Amino acid sequence: MWSLVLVGCHRTHEFESVCQIVRRDVVEANDGGVTQVDVELEWDPCPGDQFQVIRGNGEFAACIEKYKIGYLVPVEVKHWWDDHGYYTWDLSKVGDCPREIEDDRESSYEKSQECSDVKSFGKTVGFDCNRRPFKKLVSICPWMER
Repeated sequence: MWSLVLVGCHRTHEFESVCQIVRRDVVEANDGGVTQVDVELEWDPCPGDQFQVIRGNGEFAACIEKYKIGYLVPVEVKHWWDDHGYYTWDLSKVGDCPREIEDDRESSYEKSQECSDVKSFGKTVGFDCNRRPFKKLVSICPWMER
């Protein structure tokens, strides 16, 4: 007897967006040049404070060198179902620089938060921040959906 079990289908998506280069740091170098680089990017169109830190190899480091801190660059985003049971994303291209994605990487990560004012009797008395992606953020930047 055969039985068919359907497991939820989770498709991989690809998106295009724009990021601002915030920081670039050499992680490792040798006599031949830079072999690893970290680049921090801010998601320009996304509400709140949305940052992505990515690590790239020597070829990526050589290519990304032409983009100065503060530049806005087009990016390509891969959004896929992770083995841990949720969606994740990473950048496959920054500007015209292709970047290899390593699925089990710990050197690439996102820093994300949406903040709003806390008011008391009409006066702003502080702020409250949340680090989970909500509808507004996901509606504008859908790759951030978990």
